Amino acid sequence: MIWLVGMTALVAGLEIAWMHDVIQHIYAADFTKLSVLIALILCWQSAACGGEMWRQSKKSGSQTDAEEVIERGWLWSDIVLSLGMIGTVIGFMIMLRSFVSVDFSDFDSVQGLIAKLSAGMATSLSTTLVGLIASVILKLQFFGLERMLINRKNEHKVL
Repeated sequence: MIWLVGMTALVAGLEIAWMHDVIQHIYAADFTKLSVLIALILCWQSAACGGEMWRQSKKSGSQTDAEEVIERGWLWSDIVLSLGMIGTVIGFMIMLRSFVSVDFSDFDSVQGLIAKLSAGMATSLSTTLVGLIASVILKLQFFGLERMLINRKNEHKVL
């Protein structure tokens, strides 16, 4: 039930972000499109976590299966964070590459430099943001699943 409430809040937040063009802006700013990959991993692993929570709540899932799902979830939460950092590095590389052909005495060349710097910075910040948010969301979900499993173990010990 907690997972469902969290997912409902996430979907509502995404809807608000969509209505205010935040998602479209992030997509347009990210030249690497790593933010799309991160979002897909977030959806996939959220579904895996929700499915396992459902099985555990129905007491039809095994503890070993749940532990494997949790381990994979922690791994994927670190991977989305790393993908966000890779996007950051790529964005900085785009920014640094912009300095190679600039002629500081030419106004148009300097304007082009500023545009390229902005594009690199936008990629850096958007992938970092999406990676950080996805990592936090996944960690919260898998922490909840882990707590659920611990509580289920404690129930068996009491009985």
